[in-house]
Amino acid sequence: MLRQRGPRTRVAVIGCGAVARLYYLPALRELEKAGVLEVVALVDPMAAHSARLLEAFPRARSYREITDPSPESLDLAIVASPHSRHAPQSIQLLQSGVSVLCEKPMATSAADAKAMERAAAAAPGLLAVALVRRFFPATRSIRDMLANRALGEITSFEFSEGSESFTWPAVSPRYFDKREAQGGVLMDIGAHALDLLHWWLGDCSVVGYADDSMGGIEANCLVQCRLDSGVVGQVRLSRDCAIANRYTVRGTLGWLSWRTDTVDQFEFGLAGSSEATVGRLPGPVASSFEQAFLGQLRNVVAALQGSGDLFVPAADAIAGAELIDQCYRQRSLMPLPWLDDRELQCARALNGGAQAGAVAR
Repeated sequence: MLRQRGPRTRVAVIGCGAVARLYYLPALRELEKAGVLEVVALVDPMAAHSARLLEAFPRARSYREITDPSPESLDLAIVASPHSRHAPQSIQLLQSGVSVLCEKPMATSAADAKAMERAAAAAPGLLAVALVRRFFPATRSIRDMLANRALGEITSFEFSEGSESFTWPAVSPRYFDKREAQGGVLMDIGAHALDLLHWWLGDCSVVGYADDSMGGIEANCLVQCRLDSGVVGQVRLSRDCAIANRYTVRGTLGWLSWRTDTVDQFEFGLAGSSEATVGRLPGPVASSFEQAFLGQLRNVVAALQGSGDLFVPAADAIAGAELIDQCYRQRSLMPLPWLDDRELQCARALNGGAQAGAVAR
């Protein structure tokens, strides 16, 4: 199977917004200096956005559409465009013979995610999904602990992530446009949270979901998930409320807790004890968030060159897309006690008619 046409991976960046500028740019530049790859195309309908990356990759060419660069000139495309474009652009690139590293969320529906997987299966290239948190030493060690049943039988889990102010430097209003983004904090940070939930604890299903979208995109949401064992836990996410920023799992033998702003450490302890041991891990994969992007790119390039396997293939990301689908199908309105009866009736109608407070706080 032909995967790469030359010794250096020729890369196109599709969508030159914040994630491309902040995280892919330094990783690509380091690998380009090392002779591993070459950035040959920067694609964005807004020329000003691609111009910022062009300063770092002056030998690349700037384009407005993904059909502009010749597929024969590319080995790999990093799809970092608005969420609604991930699936159609990835499928188009795969069908033209170009491998794809698609930013999260893989797609805005499980049906589109599965269509992407089918396109990859029928194409000569590869499809990887940028669930970069899997490249953190801490999250990988937690997965190993849970796989080895170090906590015994799981009794509870609580994932909580949010801040009182939204600081992501979005370069266009598309990030907040429901037609483009399709969802808010659940589609964004939730793609990471639900992926880690499935990766760590196995198959699960959504048994309750509430948010504050009211016809737009949600800034807050609460997900209740049931593991195959029957244990129910929750995922709480926010763009405007400072919450714990911890993922905690408890079992019959012990507990562990990971702070979402750390890459190479987590805490764990014995059941019934609040005394914690901090696991500080060497960074064979990443010791910083930026290095995780570097590790992710190294993995994809190695797979393209036939010297390794994809760490996050398309099939692995579909479970998270299915959980997000389940959430939105069950949407109810979060408790909004400051609204009067008339306002609450309007809010319910905007949110899809569900009752407020259907998911417990």
